[in-house]
Amino acid sequence: MKKIILSISGMTCSACSNGLEKYLNKQNGIIEANVNLVMANATIIYDENILDKEKLDEFVKKAGFKSLGEFKKINIEKKNKNEKNIFIIFTFLAIILMYISMGHMVNLPIPDFLNVAINPVNYAVCLFLFATLFMIYGYDIIKNGYKNLIHKTPNMDTLVAIGVLSSFVYSIFSMVMIIKGKVEYTHDLYFESTAIVIYFIKLRKIFR
Repeated sequence: MKKIILSISGMTCSACSNGLEKYLNKQNGIIEANVNLVMANATIIYDENILDKEKLDEFVKKAGFKSLGEFKKINIEKKNKNEKNIFIIFTFLAIILMYISMGHMVNLPIPDFLNVAINPVNYAVCLFLFATLFMIYGYDIIKNGYKNLIHKTPNMDTLVAIGVLSSFVYSIFSMVMIIKGKVEYTHDLYFESTAIVIYFIKLRKIFR
């Protein structure tokens, strides 16, 4: 028998950790697996005659997550610092996005070229660009959500993935209709909702 502690990326809730733990314990050659959501790691006792680290990494990937190699506290702290720096950048982007999308509702001054009443096309395209950045930022959440759905272990990421993709795709349709001249579709843009949902999921993940 051999014991290894792997750093795991992509877990955002207890359903994630429980799902990964159950999946690992079903695999041939794994004697016992315990997943820790708070520490973002998995302690695995396995038969080294059957499995090796590469195979364990593959199991983690198939379960919808990513192995970052053997757990080292210093690496986790460095990773968390980088994530927080990126989150700060997206905090500013979220504020700008909400100002552009909601400012007119409370009579805040909006530049004419982004004003929904004056330039609805510019407004829609601008929101689309912001939302696309947030979709890229939250790609790990969306990917994990659908992988867990495929593995029949849906979790919070699954719900988020379905919700944000649905609103994003429908908003793209509305944007196309606006470009075609049907400005009434400005009321059917949900790009800011897509972005803010991802933002708050990231907020919970970073400061949990």
